[in-house]
Amino acid sequence: MNIDKSKLESFVNSIQGKVLSDNTSEEFQQSLKKRWNADVHHLPYIIVYTKNVQDISKSIDFARENNLPFGVKGGGHGCKSIADKGLFVDLSLMRNVRVDQDKKLAYAQGGCLLGDLDRECAKYGLGVVSGHVSHTGLPGLVLGGGIGHLSRSFGTTADNLIEAELVTYDGKIHKVNETTDKDLLWALRGAGTNFGVVSEFVFNLYPVTDVILGVFVHPPHSIREALTKLGEFVERPEVPNAFSCAISMTPEGFTILGIFNGTEADAEPFLNEVASFGTPVVSQIQKMPYVALQSMIDDKVPSQLKYYQNGPFLKSTLTPDVVNVLLNAYDNHPTKSCAILITHLGGKFQDFDKSHSCFIHRDAKFQVILMSIIPDDSLKPAIKKWTGDNSDLLKKFTLGDYGNTAEHTQSLSSIYGENLDKLIEIKRKHDPTNFFFNNLNIKPY
Repeated sequence: MNIDKSKLESFVNSIQGKVLSDNTSEEFQQSLKKRWNADVHHLPYIIVYTKNVQDISKSIDFARENNLPFGVKGGGHGCKSIADKGLFVDLSLMRNVRVDQDKKLAYAQGGCLLGDLDRECAKYGLGVVSGHVSHTGLPGLVLGGGIGHLSRSFGTTADNLIEAELVTYDGKIHKVNETTDKDLLWALRGAGTNFGVVSEFVFNLYPVTDVILGVFVHPPHSIREALTKLGEFVERPEVPNAFSCAISMTPEGFTILGIFNGTEADAEPFLNEVASFGTPVVSQIQKMPYVALQSMIDDKVPSQLKYYQNGPFLKSTLTPDVVNVLLNAYDNHPTKSCAILITHLGGKFQDFDKSHSCFIHRDAKFQVILMSIIPDDSLKPAIKKWTGDNSDLLKKFTLGDYGNTAEHTQSLSSIYGENLDKLIEIKRKHDPTNFFFNNLNIKPY
């Protein structure tokens, strides 16, 4: 590392958090392992645990002035946030959440996990759309869009972002909202990692306490009929935004969750009908705290395994042809370590005007995640081929890909579509040197 020792010492002394610069130390090595996906590897020169926005600003300045590649970790679920031979910012000391109950707003720091936000909001009977796994990092989720169990009720997480405290490539701190910079806020809602580091998010909240949850577990001979009927059911105009479903195909079996954001009386006819599809071996309907739903599958996707995934959007419902591709993919996985996860969209998800955010796939009916655990590095080529082959088979049914679950071989146009040109213009204005490149990168040139 060719950095003047006095400059490094001055930088270290200016940081209120903690700086690790000995990459041979146990603490440094353990810090690199604190990620969800153990398939991500890099070796930075410096790791900075920032305590506040000033630490972030100083870290960006130091990296820029010393020509160091820069990366940032929010919750550690991202695959592209690395800084080989560079400076790596870890936001995990910044996890404070504050709720303004009267204004129904949440203020969440950039190191928060989804569970931090969900649990604090639940104290006030409020909630926001925030993914499916509570140990996911908030910044990566929201800056890439953010799809969750309540997307049909309230849109994406990014749709509900009303302000961000952002540090740009020049180390300057900005309050970004509809008044100060409408275009930059638009870009943060879906492509945000390209424009800076967010130290604090401000979200609109909604009254959310309990949901009515239907759990329907199917044997192999029943799931095809159940999914096909479910695909027909969700197309009916009387199905409200309050209803959504989440489907998982894993080595443990096939499960359909019917989720209703409302009263038991209103939920009953819809969940009872879903219960009638196929011949489920488990059929349970219960009231559940929303915050419990949010952490329901945490242990199914633990940290420190090796993962590979891709996540396209379906333009149609679960037709027999789509179901056939998905079930064949499940049956033909090379290691039987896959999870095919399907999230129901529509409703409020599609109601936001396309000028509201750079997120483009508003007409999607479902999102599909093809996820694999890599049990051994020698099997990774076969898993990548399975992912690519089945993504190709789905292409005639899809609108494009989701940045938060893309495996980064997709074109940017498949993720941002017609908004890509405008995003390039905003990138050119706010990050002209492409300082923030360790991401799903939009180049300014």
